[in-house]
Amino acid sequence: MTAGCAAAVLLSPGPSAVATSAPVLPVECTGTSKIDSNGLKERPAPQTYRGTRNYVCSGGDLLAPAAVESVVEGTANSSCTKLSATTRETLTWPDGTTSEIEIPIEVAIEPGAVDVRVTGTVTKGKYAGAGATSTIPMPPCGPPAKVEGPAAMTITPSSPLI
Repeated sequence: MTAGCAAAVLLSPGPSAVATSAPVLPVECTGTSKIDSNGLKERPAPQTYRGTRNYVCSGGDLLAPAAVESVVEGTANSSCTKLSATTRETLTWPDGTTSEIEIPIEVAIEPGAVDVRVTGTVTKGKYAGAGATSTIPMPPCGPPAKVEGPAAMTITPSSPLI
């Protein structure tokens, strides 16, 4: 065998690898929410809100349950009977990366409701493109208040994590 043929044999890739698909695991988060709100009025009124959420998350690429903090801010034109808002939530993961989530909200307020379930999308950072479903405390009808209570979020990646 010539040197050129030997080199070709040594450099050939060998048998093809079989591609496997990693499962797409959702990230499940539960915790608390504290949002400063102007309160809702009888007629739609412009407002802004800001606050924090503290979660314990598991799943996805997290090796163990982890504390995750988020900053929530948004604008609304809501009333006591309808939430109409755009919320931005930025989660900071234990490794220092972030996920920016945009949640458009258009929902009728049911009498006696204590929370609301909304859906959005991770627009930037870790899990970009994933869907996000969040359950958050309902703001009160009335004067300004701190809206506090349990919060939950599920982030469902659309493709396997790398």
